[in-house]
Amino acid sequence: MNMIVISQALLVTAVLTAGVIYGTDVFHALIVRKATALSKDGSIADLMGHTHLVADKRMPVIGMASVLATAFCLLLNFRHGYTAYLSGAALLMQLAHLYLYISIAKPINKKMSDAAVGKIVPSDIRALQNRWESVINYRAALLTAAMFLLSVAAIVCGK
Repeated sequence: MNMIVISQALLVTAVLTAGVIYGTDVFHALIVRKATALSKDGSIADLMGHTHLVADKRMPVIGMASVLATAFCLLLNFRHGYTAYLSGAALLMQLAHLYLYISIAKPINKKMSDAAVGKIVPSDIRALQNRWESVINYRAALLTAAMFLLSVAAIVCGK
């Protein structure tokens, strides 16, 4: 199997796995944000807490697959022009997204998940949700850029 085929397979893997996270973040930015604003505190605490509980167990494998596929594509094409530049830029977008998730969203997810499991409605549930939502548009934008860069990289790979 030659380098171009491997690179294309890595890029397809990166796009498909990033697409799962991208779709989730865009859905939250466009739909869930408005729905939580209209919901009761108890509903937010229960649904979002359980959502984060499940997502934080399942999504990291998908996200890491995308980051690793992108990184391996960058390494494989390090001296081969546009594919390296595009996958490198996409990797930066993914890492910035990961930073926002780890530094802001994940601690909130933990608080909300613990509250949902304990059947507690935190007194600051709206503040937690608002803080979580304060970065969702940035996260969605970063993954939009990453998806675009990875898609272009897949098109130009081998040319």
